[in-house]
Amino acid sequence: DGLPSRSVYPAAALRGRCSPERLLMNAPLPLESTVRNAPATPTKSRTSLLISLLFAGLLGTGLHLEWLAGRNWNSGEIVLLAHLLLGLVFAVLLAGWIGQHVRSGLRSSQRPAFTWLSWLLLGKCVLLLLGGVLMILPVALYLSGVIWFWSFETTELLAFLHLWAAYLAGIGLLAHLLLRHWRHATLTHKETQA
Repeated sequence: DGLPSRSVYPAAALRGRCSPERLLMNAPLPLESTVRNAPATPTKSRTSLLISLLFAGLLGTGLHLEWLAGRNWNSGEIVLLAHLLLGLVFAVLLAGWIGQHVRSGLRSSQRPAFTWLSWLLLGKCVLLLLGGVLMILPVALYLSGVIWFWSFETTELLAFLHLWAAYLAGIGLLAHLLLRHWRHATLTHKETQA
């Protein structure tokens, strides 16, 4: 069939000896297949949209707290309260949604790069939420009548980890959404032009 007999196309040499399913599971995917041409069906979930919007709101309020709240602490208090409430809603929605999303995604994932990116994104979200919970722990204890605070160094470390995990999770979420919906958006755009 016009293919070289050896080493350049190892899957072609195995064509008669292995089932097509086994070849597909073990064959390395070319870069084009892992990024743009893999079959992707869009996630049509209002929960996933809400989680993405909540994340954007959390990133915006968090960046305001980090860079702008010192200039006007009165607005900073309101933004901090909004950040805490958004974080609580985000954590509850993510916890209820992620189990099914991971189970269905792992079953249908055909791109190793996308799968690993998704696991890294999930890990960053867990780190982000854990850092947020650890940062509000002294406030929760104070409101319950116990006075206890982290040391200044620990507070600075938690804030640093929380901020940089947010940056990385934002980049990871953007990459996840672009890789997940890239092919569908391209096909939809071409279909509307035809």
